[in-house]
Amino acid sequence: MQTSNSNVGSPPISASILELQQPSNTSSGGSSSRIPRLPAEILSEIFLHSLSDDLPFFPTQRLAPLIFTRICRQWREVALGLPWLWTQPRLIADDGFRERASAYDLWLKRSRGCPLSLKLECYTDLKAPSFWKTSTDSRSSSYTSTVDGPEQITDRSISKLPVNLRKMDISDLQWISCRRLDFVADSGWAHLTHLEINVHGLDAFPRILRLCPDLSFLMLHGIFHPIKNQEPVTHTNLQRLHMCGDMYPTSSRNLGIFKVLTLPNLRGLQAAHMGRWPQEEFQAFLTRSKCSLERLAFCGVSLTVQQREEYAALVPCFEIIKI
Repeated sequence: MQTSNSNVGSPPISASILELQQPSNTSSGGSSSRIPRLPAEILSEIFLHSLSDDLPFFPTQRLAPLIFTRICRQWREVALGLPWLWTQPRLIADDGFRERASAYDLWLKRSRGCPLSLKLECYTDLKAPSFWKTSTDSRSSSYTSTVDGPEQITDRSISKLPVNLRKMDISDLQWISCRRLDFVADSGWAHLTHLEINVHGLDAFPRILRLCPDLSFLMLHGIFHPIKNQEPVTHTNLQRLHMCGDMYPTSSRNLGIFKVLTLPNLRGLQAAHMGRWPQEEFQAFLTRSKCSLERLAFCGVSLTVQQREEYAALVPCFEIIKI
């Protein structure tokens, strides 16, 4: 079968499905479908196995899961009957956003209230619709046609999340400040367990923890200005914390973040580009939190030889990640 250039790089499962769409010649000279008649239970397992734990899906009809609805009636019925198949959309605001709006709408409706894992991206300076509208019923999450600029798109999209959202990656959106988070409704954020986000200033960090009591994984990117709000915050569910700032290893600016945090269940911490490490402040944080760190990793952070030796003796997995 000839393969066009547009198929180069497609996952093997999609290439195989495209081949199944082609008719096969029979001994009598006619044609018949190559699609095997598999039980619905087996098809369901195959479809779900096509999902990725790491990368949400871009809504294209040439890849899973949308391609499953285009093969035959049986495949379409099975795919539409699997709400878990539609829980990892990748929503992109670019010049083609309006053309994909109906696909986003269908995707969210087909998830039928199952926990969602979304990646939101914005690659346009043009006015575009915000990502969705939500109501108190998680099953009614859908796309909305409200028109705004890029910053308004972000604010509208994160201000009221679907209550069935569990994982969200908005690290490709514009930096989120504490001021912008003040307009966020708590309901959708309160159910998040995994969040990747760009922040402008570390005052957004405690605000995020208060918005997300169920959060177990948090990845912060962005501009790390010293924290101004010194109000203490305790978060009992956070287990993995990744922080990547914008500071040179020689920077002596004190961020003050560990002065306000108490994280009793923290198991892993990865810090990158945060200047000179606040040794005394971090030690006080560990003592106060009484957490059992299993992994501690640094990248682009200034540590003394003594500090490295202390952490190597304290934490089972201590790493210096080279740039």
